[in-house]
Amino acid sequence: MRPRPLLLVLASVLALTACARRDAASTPAVTTSVEPAEERVSLYDLPSSWRDQRGATVHLDTLAGRVRVLAMVYTSCHATCPLIVADLKRVEASLTAAQRDDVGFVLVSLDPARDTPGRLAEWAAATRLDPTRWTLLNGDADAVRELAAAIGVRYQAEGPDALAHTNVITVLDADGAVVHQQLGLGAESRGTVDAVQRALR
Repeated sequence: MRPRPLLLVLASVLALTACARRDAASTPAVTTSVEPAEERVSLYDLPSSWRDQRGATVHLDTLAGRVRVLAMVYTSCHATCPLIVADLKRVEASLTAAQRDDVGFVLVSLDPARDTPGRLAEWAAATRLDPTRWTLLNGDADAVRELAAAIGVRYQAEGPDALAHTNVITVLDADGAVVHQQLGLGAESRGTVDAVQRALR
């Protein structure tokens, strides 16, 4: 069974944010935890195939077994996407060393044509993302669209070099079920850190 857009309704109330600082500063932040349901769906049921920053083929179910914190960004974004990464780094820094070993951070490109594995590797190095914890994924347009729909990320082109998109940080448990989402930018990260720590128990 494919996952439904878990918080699509909530996400839809947030305007798409173009990658411009004037918009990033005004984007509201909301945090929401997903209540456990009898029938939980997993992102890892999606059949799509991806390539990571090393060029290796990755299926989403290979991410199972570790709590994951996931966001969709693109590397040529100079406003909102760096803020998302900064939010993720704050979550990473808030965990203990032992907890960090059990958590993986996943960035999925919204611009797969330009964010090749080589470009993702360069950007990861420039952004100082620890390769033992951070996975960057490039997929085809259909895979990106499917994953975005599953986690309530909306996006659209705004000119040749920019995308408008919702800003969502998603926490997945070790089975790939969404347990928490942080919507918007600049939110207090405590709720997301707490969700990660609950998922680790």
